[in-house]
Amino acid sequence: MKISKGQGSTNLIIIRLFLSIVIAVILGGLYSEVVYRINEGQTRQNPERFDLVVPAGTAKRIQAGESVPSIPANMVFIVGDILLVHNKDDVPHQLGPIWVPPGATGSLVLQEPNQYSYACTFQPTQYIGLDVRPRLTSWIRFQGILAIALPSAVLFWLYSLLIWPVRKQEEASL
Repeated sequence: MKISKGQGSTNLIIIRLFLSIVIAVILGGLYSEVVYRINEGQTRQNPERFDLVVPAGTAKRIQAGESVPSIPANMVFIVGDILLVHNKDDVPHQLGPIWVPPGATGSLVLQEPNQYSYACTFQPTQYIGLDVRPRLTSWIRFQGILAIALPSAVLFWLYSLLIWPVRKQEEASL
């Protein structure tokens, strides 16, 4: 069997491409895992329940233009989290679609990832920001690896062709 002039170099180019992909996937996986481990405390996979207590005297503080130190202006959640608002004040309060009478509890299930700005009667600005992020799944982590690996593989392959050019071989027989 004879190998034509271009066939040996084509095989070498394909082998380099395959090796570039393998190296890029390994490096992309390592990089993605390191970043995941560094940010592990800031990400969650399982939804949780959060209790927000509106303390007594909140309405009076808001009327005076004061904020309530125990209530943050912005909060971060993941899809599926439940926000329970406990109204300990003597007047009703509202958080977006939730109307909470005095002494009652209202709940908000956060079902869609988005940045919400809700009307809120227990904030001096009269609104509250809720940042709802998607849950971190294996599929999202895999997409992160691919986002790193695919462009890196192409660059590794092109650089390998520039640094170590493939030379055309003379006819060889096997």
